[in-house]
Amino acid sequence: MVPAPLIGFTLGVLFAWLGRDDIARGAPGSLSSRSLAVVSLYALFAFAPACAIFLVLEPDWAGAYLFDGGRARLLQVAGALLALSSVPAGFVLAARPTRARRPGEIVRLGAASGLSALALTLALFPRLSVRASYAQYHGDFGTEPVAGSALGWTLFWVLFVLGLATAYTGAALRRLS
Repeated sequence: MVPAPLIGFTLGVLFAWLGRDDIARGAPGSLSSRSLAVVSLYALFAFAPACAIFLVLEPDWAGAYLFDGGRARLLQVAGALLALSSVPAGFVLAARPTRARRPGEIVRLGAASGLSALALTLALFPRLSVRASYAQYHGDFGTEPVAGSALGWTLFWVLFVLGLATAYTGAALRRLS
């Protein structure tokens, strides 16, 4: 999905804040914390599959009909890898201000990516609320609303499971701290 890397980056920043005590215990300049391992596992086993399922099932919708999903496989793979790396990247970039206990800098970092993701999602909402192929969307035929479709139910369940995984990861990071 198009805003997924921004959402992942925001989650990484949030996870850095939740694991702040574990980060503070680590050596300055070191990235070898247990929190980073937990966040990387979350990205690999929860966030990346949640993004990739839409690339497999509805590639045109996942790209918000900006490109033909059947012809832009390389772009989709790059987007999936970017989404996968966005969570640990947000965590790593927020680690220094977290270690220094500068909450204002962490909030700015998370808010910038979070608000960008929200703005992008709102801008693309008319496209993301329709299920179709690239040709159907641009030809204005054969479209159906996402709500009530198989894509809508998949979206519901993926967000539900991702929400549970995010809450569990947050709780695990708090326990480490």
